[in-house]
Amino acid sequence: MIRINLLPAKAKKDLFKYDLYMFFFVMALALLVFGGFYYYNTKEIAKRNAMIEDTKKEIQNLQQIYKEYLAMEQEKKEIQRRIKAIDSIKEGRALAARTLYDLAGIIKDNVWIKSFKKTEGKFELEGRSLENESISILVEALSKVPYIKNVELKGVEDATEEGVVIKKFVINGEIVL
Repeated sequence: MIRINLLPAKAKKDLFKYDLYMFFFVMALALLVFGGFYYYNTKEIAKRNAMIEDTKKEIQNLQQIYKEYLAMEQEKKEIQRRIKAIDSIKEGRALAARTLYDLAGIIKDNVWIKSFKKTEGKFELEGRSLENESISILVEALSKVPYIKNVELKGVEDATEEGVVIKKFVINGEIVL
């Protein structure tokens, strides 16, 4: 058997050398690409961490302002509560004065008022009279007042005070604006 080598021996060695150079070149190129990605990612991470730290500092600076804001909101609610209380007092004051004014105009000579209690839109009037007719006139007059509703004579009793027989009465109703 005859062996014939058509390739020169030198060409085989150059081919191996070329492959080795190509391998090192590709490895260096891959290292450069991966190094570039690593460098870029490291820079981005550092930049994001710096942004996080800046945001934390900004939040820390704004905490004091937020606390002041909450304090002002609390004061605002307290002031609104006080204003509402004052308004309700003003509203009740005018109604009470008007009720007493109208009551004084309704009461006749034979009727005396012992107590007048008003609670949450309802009232109870306790009084004395010499005769039943004066009590019925008082109840009718009270029911004609526009802001007094559901006037009801709860009861009438005979009583003796200082030797005189008088009629004790209680009237209930509602005061509505």
